[in-house]
Amino acid sequence: MTTPSGQGQGLSGWVAEIAGAFLMDCTAVAIGVFAPDGAPRLQNRGMRRLLGEAGAAARLVSPTLVQLAAAGRSDGAPIYRGILQFGDLRSLAHSLRGEVWRTGDDLLILAEFDVVELERVIAEVSALNSEITSLQRSLLREQKALERSIEQLQATQAMLVHSEKMNALGKLAAGMAHEINNPLAFVRSNVHTLGGSLERLIAAYRTLHGAVVHGAPGGLKELAEALREEIDLEFLSEDTGDLVKGTLVGLSRVQKIVEHLRTFARLDRAEEELSDLREILASTLEIAGPALKSGDVQVTVAWADLPALCCKPAELGQVFLNLIINAVQAVERRGRGNGRIAIRARDDGRRVVLEIEDNGDGMTPDVLGRIFDPFFTTKPVGQGTGLGLTISHKIIVDQHGGTLSARSTPGVGSTFTIVLPKERDV
Repeated sequence: MTTPSGQGQGLSGWVAEIAGAFLMDCTAVAIGVFAPDGAPRLQNRGMRRLLGEAGAAARLVSPTLVQLAAAGRSDGAPIYRGILQFGDLRSLAHSLRGEVWRTGDDLLILAEFDVVELERVIAEVSALNSEITSLQRSLLREQKALERSIEQLQATQAMLVHSEKMNALGKLAAGMAHEINNPLAFVRSNVHTLGGSLERLIAAYRTLHGAVVHGAPGGLKELAEALREEIDLEFLSEDTGDLVKGTLVGLSRVQKIVEHLRTFARLDRAEEELSDLREILASTLEIAGPALKSGDVQVTVAWADLPALCCKPAELGQVFLNLIINAVQAVERRGRGNGRIAIRARDDGRRVVLEIEDNGDGMTPDVLGRIFDPFFTTKPVGQGTGLGLTISHKIIVDQHGGTLSARSTPGVGSTFTIVLPKERDV
């Protein structure tokens, strides 16, 4: 038989030659013949790729070539069939299914390249993917639950802040009502007087109009003079102007008080805006005015030119009011009269510092160390929520990036210091 190469050899020999060449160039299987000491005698491309430059003695770790060389002869059967582990002494890089045959004193190693390793890796990757997917779903559920919790906490916090704000206003309600009633009573009196004056003017006009229409005897001039005397026109003219001015002043006072209350209580000023701290403090002092009067507390204010700050004015007003009312109550508890509160503000370079000092009863070190704790209060039940200073601290620190601290001496008084940065990361 003639082969395709033209050589006179049998078909089986030609097939064996072609198959041998294919296997020697194949990388899907590893084929090698090794001496007992590990020296390679023959390696196909797959074995060279597997062993690299290190050589079989360094890479075949289980079973070792020494163990295989010591195995007895097995005519017509491999001396080992199973998993061949190739790698180094520190880590196993490949696990292959293979066989080892003895050919004389040498060893013939046949292995399917990376079949077992690939199955193991695929199985591990699949298991890891399943675990990662499960963890991702679990994390997503926990994230959504956390987001809901954060939203609920934020809503609760907003409610607590507003509740404390309303609580502060509630304490001032009686005094504020008195502050509003005084100008309203004045306005009412003025309006009543103006009403009487208007009735007299209308009556005089009707008399004069009737005389003109019906041709009453006597001159109109004499009648007009008589009416002028009767209604005292000069006094009425001056008094009416004064009454109108006084009424407008009273209404302006009421409007100012209501505006301060509305600014303090409103919820729609949650966004930051460029504000003048002096205006915020002045508005707060207007609201606290009744409490200061009832406690017979003198307030002194000292501030230099302060820069406008990007802040939440309603929230800062709440802090200022809380500290001022606390100072008034501390002075009242001392009970010796001559109560005073000193408010100082200064530009301190990159920050603005505001101090509120009182000569009240002061605090012990134990109380001073707990004043910012939630629900801590030294006031009788029903007179304090224990949240005022906690919320104030949160507003200054969390919302404005500043600090709120206090120092106190029992029997002498307390000083609260607010530090606000001019510029901060938002």
